[in-house]
Amino acid sequence: MPKNAWKTLFAFALLAVPLEAQDKPSGLVKDKEITLEGGTSFDLVSVDSAGGRLYVAHSPKIDVIDLKKGVKIGEVTGVDGAHAAIAVPDLKRGFATSGPKNKLIVFDTETFKGVKEIETGQNPDGLLYVTATKEVWSFNGRGKNVTCVDAQTLEVKATIALEGQPEAAVEDPEKGLVYVNLEDKSSITVIDVKKHESLATHSIAPGNAPTGIAFDSKNGLLFSGCANKMLVAVDLATWKVVGSVPIGDRCDGASFDPGTGNAYASCNDKSGGLHVKDAKTFEALAPLETPGGKTCALDPKSHAFYVVSGPKRGEKGTVKVLVFAPK
Repeated sequence: MPKNAWKTLFAFALLAVPLEAQDKPSGLVKDKEITLEGGTSFDLVSVDSAGGRLYVAHSPKIDVIDLKKGVKIGEVTGVDGAHAAIAVPDLKRGFATSGPKNKLIVFDTETFKGVKEIETGQNPDGLLYVTATKEVWSFNGRGKNVTCVDAQTLEVKATIALEGQPEAAVEDPEKGLVYVNLEDKSSITVIDVKKHESLATHSIAPGNAPTGIAFDSKNGLLFSGCANKMLVAVDLATWKVVGSVPIGDRCDGASFDPGTGNAYASCNDKSGGLHVKDAKTFEALAPLETPGGKTCALDPKSHAFYVVSGPKRGEKGTVKVLVFAPK
């Protein structure tokens, strides 16, 4: 064989290597699976690092898991069509969204008993505790608005109209802003938390139908998991998509770990992600095996990554929390 032919063959061999083989290791390994019995559907999950708990929306209830023991320790009942639940540890209160009821369910995090039900817009979905105003925000899908509730007094302080259907949201405390994905507009809306008003809406093309969102405050980046199987990185200074990696389908969650610089998108079969080297340089992460995966949450203290998996809507099956821990 001619000398140059060997070089050509070697070059083709490199191109033939599967993409995963070149990806950066995530540093996570499968630790355990937590099986959740009962329930008719499942949705978002959140980590309460201070309380050492995981809250899983598992209609018609919220399952509460002890992070250290990895076992279920209780449940909040009466949350029909549960979409999300979060805790405000200082107040020993939790909040959950009930889609069919158009209600925000307030509960005691020690007894798991309901305290109050608050009217929201239509089909409340994602939740966010806004530290700058000490409010719990309910993002209402069909209502295309946000219900802002004082976490202490439980009074509705404002309703913010949006241009489209909100999904997940994150807070930028230093700037006093909240960023929320608009799934039906393939864009992100910026909200002033003190004025309770939308300031601007930005396209995240080529990302389409974003669901999960995560925030890297150090590098000024947002990460959106999109229905067209990509996780996009958006530069907040320019509102340009500066990076993207392919992910699986059924993405409904995204998380960022500031300790490792890794962003993840939870998906069916395999959950993908990227590593942030700097504000403009990214590396694809080796995918995690997450059969049936849909939503996710990350504990910044332990760096553990939680993916909720289960059957597709209308199908029967067991709901599990897949736990990935640092090696």
